[in-house]
Amino acid sequence: MNKQSLCAAVFAATTLASSMSLAEGSGFTVTPSVGFMDYEDDRNTDDAFLPSLGTNELDDDIFGSLGLGYRFDNPWGIELVYQRGEGDTDPESATDYVYEGYRLDGLYHFDNDSNVTPYLAFGGGYVETELETSGVSTTPDETNLNAGGGLKIGLSDLLSLRADLRAFREFDERHVDLAASLGLQFKFGGSGSSSKSSSASAAAAAAAAAAAAQAAAKPADSDNDGVPDSRDNCPRTQAGIQVGRSGCALDDDGDKVPNHRDKCAGSEAGSLVDATGCYVMLEVDKQISLKVNFANDSAVVSQQYNSEIQQVADFMKQYPETKVVIEGHTDSRGSASYNQSLSERRAAAVALALVNRFNVAPERVASVGLGESKPVANNETADGRAAN
Repeated sequence: MNKQSLCAAVFAATTLASSMSLAEGSGFTVTPSVGFMDYEDDRNTDDAFLPSLGTNELDDDIFGSLGLGYRFDNPWGIELVYQRGEGDTDPESATDYVYEGYRLDGLYHFDNDSNVTPYLAFGGGYVETELETSGVSTTPDETNLNAGGGLKIGLSDLLSLRADLRAFREFDERHVDLAASLGLQFKFGGSGSSSKSSSASAAAAAAAAAAAAQAAAKPADSDNDGVPDSRDNCPRTQAGIQVGRSGCALDDDGDKVPNHRDKCAGSEAGSLVDATGCYVMLEVDKQISLKVNFANDSAVVSQQYNSEIQQVADFMKQYPETKVVIEGHTDSRGSASYNQSLSERRAAAVALALVNRFNVAPERVASVGLGESKPVANNETADGRAAN
């Protein structure tokens, strides 16, 4: 038989593969097979098996085999195989032969996600052949090496169709014979593909269920800012803007201009700022009337005027770049020099109240005494003198 057609016959068995995915698992295997042995053509010239047959050759024959193996939980497996066949010589004569062989093979599998598992095989063994010619029997034997490969096609978790092709090299005579076989492999014990795939499916299902449960338990967040809608005071925040616990854009300096639009970060609390977060600048001087009256010949600022002084402090906080000058006045009673000194002490006392009581920076506050030279009211009347 032509060796090319022999290979084609063996691997045509792959068309029997089903569409389901059944990758092989570990466990013990039992594989009964039938096959075809193709002997090398020139065995008649130098084969010790046929010392008395002249030009006769061994005819190709059908054989049966039984393999007992174990597939490890990795790509490797081992198998002990018993093989038996019988046939005639070619051309036919009175010579018949029967052979029995034993071999131990190692198998390396190429596992994948399909139900077809290719493998490579190699091993060594012993063959005993009984030749019978005209009632005379001889039993030559030999040892050999083999190499080849095949396919295992999963039909179920415990059953596979197996196609195998081997080349046998005789140690003594150095002949190379080919064998092709087809069998059923039964698996016992170990881990099955179904259990693996079932475990994987169960794990995937559990993960999907957990993800679904997590998604269901997660509160709605329409703008995806990390703050659930139930407590989001700014539900339409644009993507990429940092928000606080309330879901609104952060405003670190509290000037009501969010950080992403604030060009002057660090504004003082309570100051007036424009749309960019920078201070509003006064374009002209502004005069504020601060009426703080003192007891006669006194420079002590009474607590009752705190509200009036607070108004000046608040104005200065709104405009952090402003500075203030406190002016002090007196009436015309007494000497002019004394009144000048008294007005200076009174102005300085109000300035100190701004600094100490309302935390206005001292460099922003100045004072000046105007004495009786610039009265705010007419010194000729009692009411005017009281106002001064």
